[in-house]
Amino acid sequence: MIKEDFESWEQFEERIRELQDIRAATAEESSMGVSHLLFRGQGDAAWNLETTLDRTDNGPWSFSKYFHLIAIAQPQIETFTNRRWEIEGLQELIKWSSEYDNLWRKFPAYDYLVFLRHHGFPSPLLDWTRSPYIAAFFAFIKPHSDRVVVYVYCEYVGSGKSSSSDAPRIVSFGPNVRSHARHFLQQSEYTIAAQFQGDEWWYTPHERVFAASSLTQDCLWKLTLPKSERKKVLEVLDAHNLNAFSLFQTEEALLNTIAVRELELR
Repeated sequence: MIKEDFESWEQFEERIRELQDIRAATAEESSMGVSHLLFRGQGDAAWNLETTLDRTDNGPWSFSKYFHLIAIAQPQIETFTNRRWEIEGLQELIKWSSEYDNLWRKFPAYDYLVFLRHHGFPSPLLDWTRSPYIAAFFAFIKPHSDRVVVYVYCEYVGSGKSSSSDAPRIVSFGPNVRSHARHFLQQSEYTIAAQFQGDEWWYTPHERVFAASSLTQDCLWKLTLPKSERKKVLEVLDAHNLNAFSLFQTEEALLNTIAVRELELR
């Protein structure tokens, strides 16, 4: 992980353009491709990259244990949301979790997991956005310390991905999934961090992967900014119609957007 501290929004924007240009130039030269950049904003530069499942006290979580949890929750969720998900049976999911090569194949119940993530259920998915400006909005809308952070992630850089069979690794999932509208409004993508232990896959913290620095895969930049830039940043973003209402489209988000405009930005 590369940590860089900036004192102004303009410096941050310039660095983002540099990273995007470097990524584009590398992609042109590479025969194996370069993944696109993903971004994640957080209101405290001291916070780690953690999933909501990481923050629970019931871990560690095997894939089978988590599949069992969401299977128990499914009938209640479907009853009150009037939605249905076609998901493999629990025994099939447990069997899937025990086969090493399955992690690189279609992830079961992915659309259901994305729905759960967007509605506050503890999730192994770490959510990212393809937009650095959406990430900046989430960093600045409710800052929790004097410095906020936008993470920039590039999964692979021109040489594919590799690791030993028992090492923790990060796997990304693309944007094409039937989900809540905010998934598309926020240009969302997701990653999981996992490790094969014993006879099945287990979720593991993303930080374990990022601690092993690499120039060819799982590259991470941590770009911090002072909270004092908040008003400027929110004004710039709102001028481009990037605000709570455009990202969530709920009544609560509308009121939040109006309040920010009238009480803070006017």
